[in-house]
Amino acid sequence: MEGDDTTKKQKVVIVEDDNFLGDLLLEHISKNGIEVSLFRDAETAFSSIEKEAPSLLLTDILLPGMDGFTFLEKLKEKKILPSLPVIILSNLSQTKDIEKGMTLGVKAYIGKSNFDLEDITKKVKEVLDQFK
Repeated sequence: MEGDDTTKKQKVVIVEDDNFLGDLLLEHISKNGIEVSLFRDAETAFSSIEKEAPSLLLTDILLPGMDGFTFLEKLKEKKILPSLPVIILSNLSQTKDIEKGMTLGVKAYIGKSNFDLEDITKKVKEVLDQFK
C-alpha cells in the first residue's frame, strides 16, 4: 500500500572523501535497491541529516574539515543518535578507534584495509534490517 511505512524506501547516507571509493560504494549499494546519497565532507552531510534523517549512515573517520568522530558527537548532541544506525568504514582501525566508535553507538566498524564491496553491502543490509 502506498505511503505505508513497510514500503518506505530505505536511504543510506555515505560520507567518504575518497572519490573513487565513494563512487564505488554509491554504485554498489544503490544496485541493491537502496537509495544512497554521497557526501564528501561531514559538514554537508550533517546539514542534510538534520533536515531528513536517513535509514543508515556509513561514514569514514578521516574527513576534511570535521572528522568523523566529531561528526558523530554532533549528531549525538542533536539527539539524532542513537536512533540513526551508523557503520564506520575507516583506515583508523586500531582498538582505541573502534572502542571510541562503539561508545558513540556505532553498529559496525569496518577497516578499509580489508574491505570488500560485497561484505560492506551485506553489512549495510543487515543493519538496515535490524532497524526497519
